[in-house]
Amino acid sequence: MNGKVKKKGALYYLKRDKWLYLILVPVILYYLLFKYLPMGGIVMAFQDYNLFKGIFGSEFVGLSVFQKIFKDHQFWNSIRNTLILNLLTLAVNFPLTIILALALNEIRAAKFKKVSQSLLYIPHFISWVVVAGIADNLFNMTNGTLNTVVKGLGGSAIPFLSSNGWWIFTYVICNVWKEIGWGTIVYLAALTGVDESLYEAAYLDGATRFQRIIYITLPSIKSVIVTMLILNISKMMTIGLDAPLLLGNSKVMSISEVISTYVYRLGIEKASYAQATAVGLFQSVVNIIILLLADKFAKLIGEEGIL
Repeated sequence: MNGKVKKKGALYYLKRDKWLYLILVPVILYYLLFKYLPMGGIVMAFQDYNLFKGIFGSEFVGLSVFQKIFKDHQFWNSIRNTLILNLLTLAVNFPLTIILALALNEIRAAKFKKVSQSLLYIPHFISWVVVAGIADNLFNMTNGTLNTVVKGLGGSAIPFLSSNGWWIFTYVICNVWKEIGWGTIVYLAALTGVDESLYEAAYLDGATRFQRIIYITLPSIKSVIVTMLILNISKMMTIGLDAPLLLGNSKVMSISEVISTYVYRLGIEKASYAQATAVGLFQSVVNIIILLLADKFAKLIGEEGIL
């Protein structure tokens, strides 16, 4: 045909796939109501916010709120603690998650593999309130299970929850235990796409199981590993409120006070909504910058990145 094919407009596809678009409506509404609409509250970071006057009645003060929080020593301390805890958790959890996924992938007994995966996924669904209770029962200095065993063997009680160094160790261990199984899902999904013929060829060439993992499995999921690493790095300034708040106490406040608990104390305990909003905005901007830098680095080493 010599004539040009007429392009179909958006209305054509909207009408043709109307039921698919209808399914998207609840998701779109969710993001509009709970993700985009609250962004209007960002203006509080630039106001001398008064709860009774509201956003439209409060005085605009520009960057003075940011200047105030930047002078607060506790703000910089919370940033330092957030980075320390996130970096240590990533350094331990990220490689262990990959190793665990590789180990699960090597299991050939289907029933045992399913049971193992289920047991590893369960901690992800356990509330941090429960995890904190378990941690207290295990690591408490006076009557914790581990210290009871240590003292029974003639040793001295270890201050897992009252010493900065040991508290960081406890925090990382609890996070790894809770999330390591759940983190394997993405890698296991990626491993299903590895060409089995590559393993067969390597086996015929005399490659051991370990060599097949190093030279076939890991290179095959390299892009997924890099993508997950970028996503994890992009959250370096973000940390959940539950874990540090529930595991922390007054004795380790110097290390357990992170950005989320700092915002909680500003916004809930002190009702300093403008400062809490400013800290949250600063945190989001830094996270975006880290994401862009991590993505740029991934592209420099030959990976596709995520943007």
